[in-house]
Amino acid sequence: MPLTRVSLRRGKPAAYRKAVLESLYRAMRETFDVPEGDRFMTISEHDDDDFLYGADYLGIRRSDDLIIIQITVSNTYVR
Repeated sequence: MPLTRVSLRRGKPAAYRKAVLESLYRAMRETFDVPEGDRFMTISEHDDDDFLYGADYLGIRRSDDLIIIQITVSNTYVR
C-alpha cells in the first residue's frame, strides 16, 4: 500500500490536481504492480511563503509550477 503525498503551490484548478493524482496512480500501478483500488493519496496546496525550493539547484531550472511528490512504499503485498 503506497502512500503518496503531493505538494504544490496554491491556485491550480481541481481538474489539474485530479490529473496529477490519476497520473501518479497509473504510474504506480505499472511500476510497483499496485493492486486496483489501492489508492491512498493526498494533495497539499501551499502559499508562496510555505513552498520553498532551490530554483537552480544542481543547475536544474525549476519554476513555480514545481510539484513535490513523496511516495512511501513497503513491499508487503502477498499474492
